[in-house]
Amino acid sequence: MEQVVTFILLLPLIVWSIFQQPLYNNAVMIEESLQLAIYEGQKEASLKGRYDEEIYKEMRDYLVETHNYRPELIEINGTETLTPRGEKLAIKITVPKPLMTVIDLFKIDTSEPFTVQKTILSEYKD
Repeated sequence: MEQVVTFILLLPLIVWSIFQQPLYNNAVMIEESLQLAIYEGQKEASLKGRYDEEIYKEMRDYLVETHNYRPELIEINGTETLTPRGEKLAIKITVPKPLMTVIDLFKIDTSEPFTVQKTILSEYKD
């Protein structure tokens, strides 16, 4: 009987230890995908001198295809004014934070979304 009680008491810890690492790895992969989407968008925006809807669409499509996000949940804001060579172009992508815990007992705050901001210098010549 003691073994059953011990097992029942330790079951939440066992479940947490089994499933927490894959959830953490998923969150890390999503963050890396955001970095990659921004990197690819930055290359195009640097040559064009600004971010436009085409670049936003490519970035959004990549995230939807890779992580099955709903497109309306992805917020992308960037420098949309034509920027001469040597000036900074900024981009910011925000997506909802994925599930981070298996059991609510070990709750991690997921109210804040993943946000990645980057800047790059423009290479656009008039």
